[in-house]
Amino acid sequence: MHRISATDAAARLGVKRETVYAYVSRGLLHSERAVDGKSSTFDPAEVDRLRRGRNERRPGRLEVAVASGITEVTDGFVAYRGRPLDEVVAAGHAYETVAELLWSGEITEPVPWTTGPAVAATVRRAADALPEHATPTDRMMAGVVAAGATDPFRDDRTPEGVTTTSRALVRAIVDSLPVLGPEADGEDIDRLAARLWCRLTPDASGSWPVLERAMVVLADHGMATSTLAARLAASTRAGPHAVLLAALGAVAGPLHGGASRAVHQLFADAEWAGPDAAIAEVMRRDGRVPGVGHFIHRTSDPRHELVLEALADSELDPGRLDVVAEVAARIADRIPVAPNIDLALGALTYVAGMDADAGEVVFAISRTAGWVAHALEEYDEAPVRFRPVGRYVSR
Repeated sequence: MHRISATDAAARLGVKRETVYAYVSRGLLHSERAVDGKSSTFDPAEVDRLRRGRNERRPGRLEVAVASGITEVTDGFVAYRGRPLDEVVAAGHAYETVAELLWSGEITEPVPWTTGPAVAATVRRAADALPEHATPTDRMMAGVVAAGATDPFRDDRTPEGVTTTSRALVRAIVDSLPVLGPEADGEDIDRLAARLWCRLTPDASGSWPVLERAMVVLADHGMATSTLAARLAASTRAGPHAVLLAALGAVAGPLHGGASRAVHQLFADAEWAGPDAAIAEVMRRDGRVPGVGHFIHRTSDPRHELVLEALADSELDPGRLDVVAEVAARIADRIPVAPNIDLALGALTYVAGMDADAGEVVFAISRTAGWVAHALEEYDEAPVRFRPVGRYVSR
């Protein structure tokens, strides 16, 4: 079958070569290696279908603009409530403090995220009742459903009620996970990142601040799919449990909260097969390399850089850190698309000796701060304001 080069594909689409590779990273195009083993080739029919879809504006990517004062996201830049993300990170704020910033707009003394024994027991029983093959998101969703069903104040949508419920629920979800390594003590015993760290890895180096860095940069990112789901639920005046459940349903997909799993596996494969062989295999199998390209961050994803910086400075496995560096360098050499947060999150879970699906847990727990912030903001808007009109298109 006749195939065309990346240059020809870019010409047909009227875009740059870099944009063609971005389409590949987002699953809009599929590439195959040319016979020389270096360049990429494309199916001209698929390229033409994409071009027609863009020109005719047929249902594909829907751009929905929602006004929000929580997080500013532009190419290479993120700011929480007007504070640049790199400054928030440099200040060394706890994840709990950043959550309160997203909720109230102010940096305040963090309120302890504690939970009552009844809530914790309810969440744990619901999660433990699931079969062994249940995913981490399955366990979280079961816990949220059970906690909401037993909470007489689950429809309390006041800011105090929503934030109090959210703190207790997130703490209960974290504490419901089995402990794998030594727990923090002293003043860090109730730090959410420290409690989550010992439940995701047996590592004893005390490197949980690297996880907290990831949690802080993942806390919100504007109108991501799961955040929009949370706002849709909030617009119907659903309570905080239902809002988090809607968001978790959206985050469960492999293209959102679970995207780092493929990156983790890529690093694991590279450890025994070598970077080139691992990258070539994932491109042959999936037609793209995971962890690169982003709808907004075309030139750089600041979250990726901030997490990898902390990871490089940690006391975690130096051999695995070398694997991450080698794979990242080879990807940069072959693919002219910027790495994204999924690459950094997959690197963290791999280097820290976590399971491949741990990134899904980190993403969901971290993003609850943003989901709650957006729910609070949506409660102040007109109810049920999201009502798209379907347009029938003959296929």
